[in-house]
Amino acid sequence: MADDSQAESGGGLYERRIGTPRTTDEVNGYWLFGFGVLLGLAGVVVFLFTDSETTTRGIGYALAALAPPFIMLGAVIRFPLRRVGTSLGYLGTAVSVAGVVWFVNIFPDGWFTASGDPTVIALYGIGLLLIGLAGTVVPLLSDPVYEDYERMQTETTATAAERDETVAELEATREELEAARTELDATRDELSDAE
Repeated sequence: MADDSQAESGGGLYERRIGTPRTTDEVNGYWLFGFGVLLGLAGVVVFLFTDSETTTRGIGYALAALAPPFIMLGAVIRFPLRRVGTSLGYLGTAVSVAGVVWFVNIFPDGWFTASGDPTVIALYGIGLLLIGLAGTVVPLLSDPVYEDYERMQTETTATAAERDETVAELEATREELEAARTELDATRDELSDAE
């Protein structure tokens, strides 16, 4: 999970147009969601302008197939999940992407037009299942993260205030030390003059 300083520096367009993010994961999730939508649209366009059973049509299918994992991952990352949930989402996306890459490698010649390739379909489906579990089951089995985030933010603020207080005390001590040095130098000069 990203910290407060990362959220402040990572907002950009998201912060100006949507709202202040609590974490950079929230921003990254938004962009992944948007990327997934664009992949899906690109897949539909490629599909519409290509001949059936060609490698180019397969790329259209692949682009459209990549849309759900990225859209789902974007939504999952925006959730305030524990690291295990986010990691499971990334793992599921990687598995689904591997299924799509496998599909691109075998389409059209190695693809069974009537039933597809069950192994490729299963790999892709397992990836989607993992992402779905990350977004639905993991949050139910773990404690809320925002409370931890709020606690860490409060601790960070307290630590920063303590640091500022220590810096102020250090500066005051330096000024006192400098005044004592000046006084000591003046006393030495007086003693030198007296001799």
